[in-house]
Amino acid sequence: MTTTTITLGGRDFAIEPLKLGQLRALLDALDDLNGKTGGAVIDAAARVIHAALIRSIPDLTLDAVLDHEATMDEVTAAVGAILEAAGLSRTTDDGVGEAMPAASPIAPPPAAAANG
Repeated sequence: MTTTTITLGGRDFAIEPLKLGQLRALLDALDDLNGKTGGAVIDAAARVIHAALIRSIPDLTLDAVLDHEATMDEVTAAVGAILEAAGLSRTTDDGVGEAMPAASPIAPPPAAAANG
């Protein structure tokens, strides 16, 4: 497994492969991120970053992550790199899965539309 590097406030941090406990914390933070805006986005992103860094910096606190200088671009890139390192993001399109859902819950099926 390879080490990933993220940059926050112009400083590089190594992300080692995640242990299951780190992955659980990361997934919980992602659940909290879903549908959030404003400061809640920063809180969830900080939890993702914290979960990823805790292995290499065991005494790191969430408050220390929140107190660290970083641009939103750096935070976004860091979260993306962490998700990719954790195997939660595809870097290539392998053609697996649907491009669009087979049926929309809003539109009637084609046969019903033609008969209606």
